[in-house]
Amino acid sequence: MRTHTVTHSRESDQPRVNELILSGPAWQSGLFLSPVLSKLANEEEQRWLTLILSDNNPSQTIKWLKSEGISSCNVRVLNRASRKQPLDLTFQALACGTSHTVISWINQMDQEDLSRLEDAARSGQCNCLTIRSRDAA
Repeated sequence: MRTHTVTHSRESDQPRVNELILSGPAWQSGLFLSPVLSKLANEEEQRWLTLILSDNNPSQTIKWLKSEGISSCNVRVLNRASRKQPLDLTFQALACGTSHTVISWINQMDQEDLSRLEDAARSGQCNCLTIRSRDAA
């Protein structure tokens, strides 16, 4: 008797890179981001929700997360190192596979960058959401 296992690869299970373009004051983006971050922070998966900031003020973001009631137990906040850009940190965070989702504020990205992000997301089995300001588009 022969047995074999069939695995089905559903497209919806594949890591994805999505982009969100926001306009208006920073506080307005919280209206959109708060429910998304809350859902992602409460994922059952044993990996991080990673936020990569484009500024050097992670304490303000952590304070905002707490004020929105977003659990920080499974959230990792990274800010750019002195010479590392948010895009480079995003590539690394995606590829290492320790996050289920990486959210990054990236104001400038071209098609080559997008392809590299998709490759890194597949490599780390991780989803990515890039956010940028319409003013920077």
